[in-house]
Amino acid sequence: MKIIHTADLHLDSRIDSLPQDKGKIRRDEILRTFEKLCEYAIKEGVLAVIIAGDAFDTARVSKKTAERFSAAISSAKDTDFLYLSGNHDAEFLSAFGDILPDNFKVFKNEWTKFNYDNITISGITLDKYNAPFVYDNLKLNETDINIVCMHGQVLGYKSEEAAETVSIPMLKNKHIDYLALGHIHSYSQGKIDERGEYAYSGCLDGRGFDETGVKGFVLIDTDGKKLDKKFVPFCSRVFYEKEFSVENETSFYSFRNDVINALRGECADTSLIKVILKGAHGADFMIDGEDLTARLNENFFFGKVYDKTTVKIREEDYALDKSVRGEFVRSVLSSDLSEEDKNAVIVTGLNALKGEL
Repeated sequence: MKIIHTADLHLDSRIDSLPQDKGKIRRDEILRTFEKLCEYAIKEGVLAVIIAGDAFDTARVSKKTAERFSAAISSAKDTDFLYLSGNHDAEFLSAFGDILPDNFKVFKNEWTKFNYDNITISGITLDKYNAPFVYDNLKLNETDINIVCMHGQVLGYKSEEAAETVSIPMLKNKHIDYLALGHIHSYSQGKIDERGEYAYSGCLDGRGFDETGVKGFVLIDTDGKKLDKKFVPFCSRVFYEKEFSVENETSFYSFRNDVINALRGECADTSLIKVILKGAHGADFMIDGEDLTARLNENFFFGKVYDKTTVKIREEDYALDKSVRGEFVRSVLSSDLSEEDKNAVIVTGLNALKGEL
């Protein structure tokens, strides 16, 4: 029997990290990825799809998205979709009225169980009222294959987000085989005890550069006696963040070509790429961020450049320079300006002398 664990779809997100036209494309692609997940469930004969929270970005859902979401689930009529609300979409059901199909089932704010022979899938929506009793109230049969679903942040996981927490120590010796978690947008896993493991499936498809890398879902396979799982890549595009150093570079445009060639060798042309330039360079090394950005967008779906380089001005390089340029640099270096301001003035001045301002 096959079970899918997914979470954090965040359908209908605004995707402000991209230009409006490409943000609109990504919104539709992310919804289409969910539809493809439902098609996968039909093809593979999946027993249940666990959605561990945050299917939507807010409680407000557009009519088109609601209808496509419902139609996709309805099409997989032999698969149950077991939904746990998250911290983003706790009230989303009100947007659907009566269009949700019968195979869409909801975990409530008390332990809710769905049984398939000796496979039990249990879940609970965490809130401030049930938090003191969540762990004591979880009762599972030792002889069952037990899958538990929760949405929250594992205690000790470093994050600035305020969210409900999940205590792994409190789940030890509860006869859990697999804990399906939502809330963290990257795939990760760990041990509960000798018997069980937990995993964040991560989001199904990335929305921004805070969701880099390959995204997908966890496929659980069980014969009723043991449980196997694997991460299945499934996203329509991949976000990348890549750093390149300008140290010891003499020609920006030669460097630019090397960057593009390196990225083309590693990333598909469907990718979204943020290039971060780092390192110190001489005053004569002019970074043309607009040109590099244009080349990224010629070769990939989307690209942008962050220039975090610094200028390295060495006094000895200009000590014997009798030109106006040398006089200018020596004058600035001997001034009372801060080192940061000296660099900025020198770069601006040298560009002006070259006629580039």
